[in-house]
Amino acid sequence: MTSQFRQALRAIEPTAADRDNAPKAHNEVREALLADSTLSDWGLDPVLIGSYKRHVSIRRMKDVDVFGRLNDVPRDTAPSALLNKFEKVLTAAFGDERIERQARSFQVAFPELDGLYVDAVPARPWTSPYGESAWQLPKRGEGGWQATNPERLTELTTEMNEQFDKLYVPVVKLLRQTRRALMGPKKPGGLTIEISALLAFQSGAVSGTTIGEVYVSALQKTGEVLHNAFVLGHDLADPTLTGEVLYVRGEDADKKALARAFVDAGARAQTAIDADEDDKCAAAKTFRDILGRAVDDQGDQDYVFPTPDDCNVDGSRKSFARVRAGDRQIVAGDRRFG
Repeated sequence: MTSQFRQALRAIEPTAADRDNAPKAHNEVREALLADSTLSDWGLDPVLIGSYKRHVSIRRMKDVDVFGRLNDVPRDTAPSALLNKFEKVLTAAFGDERIERQARSFQVAFPELDGLYVDAVPARPWTSPYGESAWQLPKRGEGGWQATNPERLTELTTEMNEQFDKLYVPVVKLLRQTRRALMGPKKPGGLTIEISALLAFQSGAVSGTTIGEVYVSALQKTGEVLHNAFVLGHDLADPTLTGEVLYVRGEDADKKALARAFVDAGARAQTAIDADEDDKCAAAKTFRDILGRAVDDQGDQDYVFPTPDDCNVDGSRKSFARVRAGDRQIVAGDRRFG
């Protein structure tokens, strides 16, 4: 079903509006931060990160991430001081009504750009115990710092995509769409799926030569990673930093539900990909259900995995009347030819 998977990928690509709006919103926030003299003295060097940067975002895009690298911020500057400074600068530039303070970042709303928002976060340089150059963010909900290395994640994405013959990025998109179809707006979000998928690929357990085969294999192995992390209670390793684990937002019940949904979807997908030609309609319906719907350019929702021409949407095969030599009338015809 390679053609159906390719069509599904086209159906979840960010819209033209998404691609136009994302850089506009990012640049507005970036320029507002760069205009502040204190942040300039702290060596502010903002950079685009996130799924948009890594080319794994799916429609509709909800946010763009501005990573506020502060290369020269004094080491004794408290996390709250960084957040307060960012808040003051962004509020002055965009107004109170467009700024929402998060645990360690700020959302800047752009209602005129289809409801897109920019997530701006301050970060200071940090060297890990293993000598890795990375960054620290204000820790969520408390004092202190949280290690992060988003630029390394971008590098790993590029490396893995090359290793898997340009199939890694498309498969991550399909996995993100799977999470959205199975779990809706509940946390954990797409980044957790992306990290889990990267760990699955790094393990060497993902295989296949076609987009469908690699997707099904990755779906199963990603489900195993999620199950180990959220059901068995093991930490989700940070693939960008040695010895670090990820903080994953969401309720414990939702984390377990996500893991179980992926494990179940992986089993169903394997049965579908292994199906004989006679069972291809039922197999197509399985993928149609797993990948769910996406919003099109007109704002309507439709299933992203197309039904083959000779199949019904319920997974049955269409019935076609057979025409035999000597028939006086063609089914649905009017006896005229040519």
